[in-house]
Amino acid sequence: MTAEAVAAEELRCFREIRQLRDHWAGGGGRRAYCWYLTFEGCTELRALAKRCRDRTALRYYDFTPPSELHMTLDRIAFEGEIPPDVLRAVASAATMACRGVPPLDINIGGLGGTPGAIGLSVFPRGPVQRLRDALRAATLSVSPSAQVKNSDFRPHVALAYCNSDVRAAHAIAAVERLSTVGAVAVTVKHVAVVLVERRQRAYSWNAITQIPLTGGA
Repeated sequence: MTAEAVAAEELRCFREIRQLRDHWAGGGGRRAYCWYLTFEGCTELRALAKRCRDRTALRYYDFTPPSELHMTLDRIAFEGEIPPDVLRAVASAATMACRGVPPLDINIGGLGGTPGAIGLSVFPRGPVQRLRDALRAATLSVSPSAQVKNSDFRPHVALAYCNSDVRAAHAIAAVERLSTVGAVAVTVKHVAVVLVERRQRAYSWNAITQIPLTGGA
């Protein structure tokens, strides 16, 4: 699948949504350790996100601050459910696994979303999926009962989360106007273990450790 095809698929799926939902409704306040791709120093991605924000400007979306842009790969465990020594062992197992994973050259661009969020699609998907699989295998090799995510994985960088239950028509129109916003090329050289916290209509995270992708070096 080409980058254009991935972007078109994401837009097509978003067009099928009739009702947006409040992402922040209900529970979900527990802090959790997760695998993230982070984009420190990626000024091109931050500029792209700002263009999307400026041109969308819908009051029922809470946009991710530029410094918090990330891609969630998987959950490791909820805070309090994994001892520190086990978390360190998971990171060590992942370090071994990532010795065979080269840095990822990906393109980020093409807007789409779900009823609860909008984000930028990622291409190619295959290398990101294989990295996620390697990290999940490393996690489960140390902690077989880890509460990893069980949802379908579609690599994306979340731009904004919906804060209201509203009809989707205006959001779809805004996303369609941004269908030609472009894409940025990014080289990902590490993956991070982060502690994620949900605050008032926002997520905040702190990196615990970074693991280099050194395959092919």
